[in-house]
Amino acid sequence: MPKGIPLTEEEQAKRRHEIFHQVVNVFLKKGFQETSMREIAEAAGLGKSTLYDYFKTKDDILLYFFEDQLNDLTGAAQKIALQNIEASKRLRQVMKAHMEFLQANKSLFMKLSLEAQRLNLESQKQIQKGRHAYQDLIRGLIEEGIREGSFRKVDMLLAARMLINTMAPVVFTSRPTGSAQEMMEETMDIFFKGIEVCEHENTKRVLP
Repeated sequence: MPKGIPLTEEEQAKRRHEIFHQVVNVFLKKGFQETSMREIAEAAGLGKSTLYDYFKTKDDILLYFFEDQLNDLTGAAQKIALQNIEASKRLRQVMKAHMEFLQANKSLFMKLSLEAQRLNLESQKQIQKGRHAYQDLIRGLIEEGIREGSFRKVDMLLAARMLINTMAPVVFTSRPTGSAQEMMEETMDIFFKGIEVCEHENTKRVLP
């Protein structure tokens, strides 16, 4: 695009996306802190001053990563949530998509998650806003399941947060008990059914 013609918001967002994905391998190879803005600009095929038009600092790049990932994750979950099937099935599908999303970005998440804790308070709040939007979507599916009679009444937001947090051990564990898919399905069964033996099952066990 000729110099001096401003980009639309959509064009700028697309360009930021392209720049980030052009420098991912640099972060994976060198580490986020060890990579300079000059090296980022070179990896993206840009002059340093042009890079500053899109990202003023490295922290801006880090914030962009988490916002972009959360937007993608929530967008995929929203499509599943709109399906005309039982809430419990949609919830399983959303968690499967969540697991696959973490797997696809596993190395990058491991590299950048600790870095996110260094971000300033305002940036942390922006990331938190995206996380809350995703939690609310999961909470909505749990609420639907309660209305349908598939789930008992529980603290829906707490349940949503607990369910989301079960996916990290499935993907990032150093002590797997099966494939990621198998562990995810087992996790969902434990979440839906609990680990206590119900009274009916106890009765069946003692019957001759």
